[in-house]
Amino acid sequence: MALTREEMDTGSGQHFFGFFLDASLRSYSQIFFSRSRFFGALLLLATAVVPRIALSGLIAVAMAFLITRLLHFSDDLTRNGLLGYNSLLIGLGAGALLGYTVDAVVLGCVGVIAAVLMTVALHAALGNTFKLPPLTLPFLFVFYLMLGSARLLDVPLEPLPAVPGGFEVSLPRPVSIYLQSLGALFFAPRVEAGILILIGLLVHSRIAVFLSLIGFGVAYLIESRLVLLMDGWLPMVLCYNAMLTTIALGGVWFVPSPASMLLAAGGALLCGIAAIGLAPLMAVPGLPILILPFNLTVLLMLYGMGQRLIGHRPKAVDFPIGAPEENLRYFQARSKRFGTHYLLRFRAPFLGGWTCTQETDGEYTHRHHWRHAFDFEVRGTDGTFFRGNGTRLEDYRCYRLPILSTADGTVTRVIDDVEDNPIGSPNRKQNWGNLVLIYHAPGLYSLVCHLAQGSINVREGQCVRRGDILGMCGNSGRSYKPHLHFQLQASTTIGAPTVVTELHDVVIERDGGVRFLSTSVPQLGDTVRNPGSSGDGLLLPLTKDEELIFEFQSHTGGRLETIKDGMDREGSRFFRSVERGARIYYDLTEDLFRSYDTIRNRHSVLNVLHAALASVPFEIRPDLRWNDHLQLCQFLPGPARVLMDFASPFMRSTLLEMEYHIERDGSQLTVVGESLRKGGNSLPYVTTRADIEVGRGLQCIEVKAGGRHHIARRTTAGPDAC
Repeated sequence: MALTREEMDTGSGQHFFGFFLDASLRSYSQIFFSRSRFFGALLLLATAVVPRIALSGLIAVAMAFLITRLLHFSDDLTRNGLLGYNSLLIGLGAGALLGYTVDAVVLGCVGVIAAVLMTVALHAALGNTFKLPPLTLPFLFVFYLMLGSARLLDVPLEPLPAVPGGFEVSLPRPVSIYLQSLGALFFAPRVEAGILILIGLLVHSRIAVFLSLIGFGVAYLIESRLVLLMDGWLPMVLCYNAMLTTIALGGVWFVPSPASMLLAAGGALLCGIAAIGLAPLMAVPGLPILILPFNLTVLLMLYGMGQRLIGHRPKAVDFPIGAPEENLRYFQARSKRFGTHYLLRFRAPFLGGWTCTQETDGEYTHRHHWRHAFDFEVRGTDGTFFRGNGTRLEDYRCYRLPILSTADGTVTRVIDDVEDNPIGSPNRKQNWGNLVLIYHAPGLYSLVCHLAQGSINVREGQCVRRGDILGMCGNSGRSYKPHLHFQLQASTTIGAPTVVTELHDVVIERDGGVRFLSTSVPQLGDTVRNPGSSGDGLLLPLTKDEELIFEFQSHTGGRLETIKDGMDREGSRFFRSVERGARIYYDLTEDLFRSYDTIRNRHSVLNVLHAALASVPFEIRPDLRWNDHLQLCQFLPGPARVLMDFASPFMRSTLLEMEYHIERDGSQLTVVGESLRKGGNSLPYVTTRADIEVGRGLQCIEVKAGGRHHIARRTTAGPDAC
């Protein structure tokens, strides 16, 4: 996630120290693909079991930070530790294997600088060209050069063998090897170091721990078959390469699932074979294997899996990566909340309510290659689509009504000279009639056709925004009566085979009920429209540059919390908690507010705000209902949440489905929500309400979940009043 300008300000001493602390600790945690400062601190503490290694690593991280500042490299990459972790490994490796001489110090400093430069270069080259991460290739390349140079400079090499003792003797061998392997990743093959690393890994991700056990199991089976690998560093090298491989493939670059875990186990096996094959080859020049098998395996599998035509099982992470639990929750939330096949969202291409008169796999023309399409007409209150006897074009209610662009895009084809047909006399020679074809994204076009002759007011090459008027509904082409045909397709060919066609954020009237749906495939007889705005004031809980102070009461106690509006460099809007450091991103359109999961601190008032206002269409009517999904784990007690993390890759969903509606009492609006899941008393497990006063905004939020009560009331008290 991009950082705000305020977060990247390093002008003052306080900001500079915070920036340095972030970059340093996250350089440690990035070894396990994490950005957690706490995890990084535990990893730093783990290296301290060998003080000279810890000191060398700290010096390397500090040098790397100063280099990134002096050379003005990316603030985002620096703060997240992505430009420092390779230099950290250089420092740890130099502290472990190089003797303390002047030449060794110079060699280490040059290695740190080279690692930073190579990390920046490979991050750009591999990322832009192959969509691959640099992993620890910079460390390997530079460190091998350092070892070669050390021999020519007569720098003494001090291999650090794994010497069993203490905990190692009293523990079962598999447990000892597992913990030593974790420590060996940081050149400290000690059980004490492994215990600290394991604690940090458990705090960071329970799924990652489970994956590491899968990798260790595969590596241990391989190691048990090879007598030559029973001594020295080789068992630990084999194990930590396999463990990192399973974590990377099973939960970081692929969404955790049984399929990703199977892929991860296969990756661990391939990694083990690579380590065995490299052992004799690397022994000839006298170079350690280090983390080379992990790099070769993960890069090979990421690039190979990236060539799939359909990437569902396992599902590749196509969003900013996080901890395995975060990746799983984000993916499930995106799938359940929006259920969309596309990142782009398509609104209804008309004003007001139109009825679907032919659906996907319709009985007339929506068949075979053209099955994904919709026909729409306008139905009157009497249930008919026309006035009078319906023999004239003008009798039909939809005739010459405006047709809109369904999403932002560029007009690629326009036909506007086909005559409108008399009722019941289709034009079979010019099948599609007058039309507008719009390019939205690579391989994604929208087509509206059968428009009225001479009504199109856009031209080819023109950029259009969602909601722009393209033309008027007509009866041209293969059309018996005025209607709109709408479809999505993958090419510029007029009337090309359709792709999955759906509408987003629309109101559907079906069987007497009115529902707002995030994603809809309209059915025959559905009346579809875009949500309308009530015009009674903003439902948004906060306006730009405004500051809200809440008196927040929960089971953790009471406090004041200040919420401010913000925007990142990509233009995405968010709310942030001044006191708790939490934030939620949100979308705001003329007819809809939608918030996303809380980031960083789940105990913030923002978590309650998201639960009560996950999505709100700006249409005030008592019969309008809509569903949304919240993360179930945020309502569970600590032990249950930990158990759920372990089980979540094998669960169909970790989300809680909610149903919402709006109640009105004069100028008071209340957004009411309740979970479909029931508690032990047969009542909804979670209930929410948000009180909004027209013209004044959000006044109170209340969430009851699992016997716990959270309430946040807006107040004018300042932070000092707490």
